[in-house]
Amino acid sequence: MSDNPDSITEENSKKSDNNAIENSIKSNAHKLKPYIPLCISVLIMFVIFKYWDSAINFIGLFISAASGLIIGIIIAFLVNIIMTTYEKGINKLFRGKLKHSILRAIGITTSMLTMLLIIFGVIKIVIPELINSISLMITALTDNFPKMLKELKNNKYVGKYAANLLNSMPSSKDIETTVQGLGRFVINGASGAMNVVVSSVEAIISVVAKLGIGIFFSIYILADKEKLKRQCTGLVNTYLPGRKKILFLARLLAKNFRNFIVAQVTDACILGSLCTLGMLLLKLPYALMSGVIIAFFALIPIIGAFLGMGISAFFILMVSPVKALVFLIFIITLQQIDNNFIYPRVVGNKVELPGMWVLAAVTVFGGMFGIVGILCSVPVTATVYKIIKDDYRKRVARTEQQSCETDSSL
Repeated sequence: MSDNPDSITEENSKKSDNNAIENSIKSNAHKLKPYIPLCISVLIMFVIFKYWDSAINFIGLFISAASGLIIGIIIAFLVNIIMTTYEKGINKLFRGKLKHSILRAIGITTSMLTMLLIIFGVIKIVIPELINSISLMITALTDNFPKMLKELKNNKYVGKYAANLLNSMPSSKDIETTVQGLGRFVINGASGAMNVVVSSVEAIISVVAKLGIGIFFSIYILADKEKLKRQCTGLVNTYLPGRKKILFLARLLAKNFRNFIVAQVTDACILGSLCTLGMLLLKLPYALMSGVIIAFFALIPIIGAFLGMGISAFFILMVSPVKALVFLIFIITLQQIDNNFIYPRVVGNKVELPGMWVLAAVTVFGGMFGIVGILCSVPVTATVYKIIKDDYRKRVARTEQQSCETDSSL
């Protein structure tokens, strides 16, 4: 029994219509596909602007809760720079015969000890000198400064100003009265002072606890860093679109941060050593402390050297204004030598970013995010600069190639 020709024709017509509809949907979907990321971006921006306050509060709460883990990631990243060098040296010393677990344990221990010794050394050098400087400053303000003003009273140029300033300074009796009043205030406000002390202790305990959590978390990260890297790479490859670009961006960003930190630390150590040596030769006070301060603040791009110079000059000023002036002339000369000769050779091609963009990045990021923005500005900007430069060169090369092909076809 044969099928009805009319029914067969109707079924074929329906199938043809369905196929046409499916092809139309696929064609429209293919046309709309490039606009999907833009639509998603617009939707995300709309949600962010509509719920901005709630989003900021949630982000702040999340960062506060995860601050210990964030500190751990930062510590792990910094320690890993030292640990990688130690592991290569130890592995070479034992000719690759050590087990990976033993090598990793030795690397983590030595790297952590190195960081602690650096911190302890800076504190050991700076704190005693800082206490001595404060003592000298108090002495200068209470004894030497009034004597200097009395000597300047007879000067025809600044005598009037010196006399007014001397008359406005509190006498020893006023100081004694002020101290007695302060004592009574402290006794009467003991309960309020106790609340301040309790709050301060709680804040200190919170900071110490977060730092301890961060250290333990960093040890776990360093111990299994290869496994964590494989897991993160697997997650990106499995769940995120554009995985190759994301992984490339992550590697480039980590490389730029690492190169920037190594370059800044190396240059800071050289600058601090030359500062200490020069001050010893010039017989200036606080040579070792000033060298440490200059080296520490030199880790901050652009403005760090000026901050270190100002702090050191202030302490030297308490001893001798003439020596403070000599120090300023010396350190400005040393910074010019460093900026023009030492820094370019030390940094080399570590961070491929022109000086104009370094200054712009530090200014913008520092104004938006403070000290954290200043520290992150150069690596982040170097990453963006590298991506744009590579993409620009590829597009120019493609355009030139197409132009050559067009000319050859003609």
